Amino acid sequence: MTDRTEDARLTIGQFGRLAQLSRKALRLYDDKGLLTPTRIDPETGYRYYTRAQVAVARHIRLLRLMEMPLETIAAVLAVWDDDPATAQRLIQGHVTAVAKRVTAVHLAARLLQEELEPDKEHKMSFSFTEAEHPAQMVVSIRRHIKVPAFHEWNEPALHQMWDHLKAHGATPSGPPICLFYGPVNESDDGPVEIAVPFTGLVPPAGEIKVRELPAHKTIQVRTFGEYNDFPKILEMWNGVGRYVNEQNLEPNWDHDLTTYEIWHEDDTFTICWPVRAFVATAV
Repeated sequence: MTDRTEDARLTIGQFGRLAQLSRKALRLYDDKGLLTPTRIDPETGYRYYTRAQVAVARHIRLLRLMEMPLETIAAVLAVWDDDPATAQRLIQGHVTAVAKRVTAVHLAARLLQEELEPDKEHKMSFSFTEAEHPAQMVVSIRRHIKVPAFHEWNEPALHQMWDHLKAHGATPSGPPICLFYGPVNESDDGPVEIAVPFTGLVPPAGEIKVRELPAHKTIQVRTFGEYNDFPKILEMWNGVGRYVNEQNLEPNWDHDLTTYEIWHEDDTFTICWPVRAFVATAV
């Protein structure tokens, strides 16, 4: 007779069928510490599970069906029994992030459709302007970092630099700037540099560097409304890059320049694309 109690010892094959998980998946979850066998035979290496672990396996399977990263799954499982409200918050946060990615897919599809219909008139919700920026000294911190860690890091990084300026009697002279030397998302880690313009004299300290942003020209656009948030802000980024290319403008990456955002107090952004010359003066 088959033992059907919760403590019954099940082989990896038996457990996998009950949990609807492959042996490969179970080994991965064991390696990641998500679902550890109750016993591994020291002589044969066979893995054994109990029926009591099936519920955990089911949770993992459903969370993976949501395309949740293993690190987040670990966080959910860690609070599942003792803090279900936090588990629910983590799950809902992931659902919201996935919904934004789906919206981004639809947005990218629409932009590509516009590329496939170059002769069709497309309504533009924003326009681009030319701007000249004087040279300015900045304190900055540069890191290789992915989303969502980037969004958790930028506010502490700003306070770290503001405190450093205050400690040396210097004063911020403009809104923060975020320079992107590469894509920053859930798979790409930049690097990205957050900078604060200042007046005064400040030494570097640890990861805080001091450098001059040279005088330069940009094609830029300021966000508004729904364009302040992901994924609609990607439409503005795509638009300014397309404009620079279609106008045959030469990007300016001299002196460690790159594309960047100016972060304003009203939670809007100015997206800036450094160029060597404007349309009227371009060679």
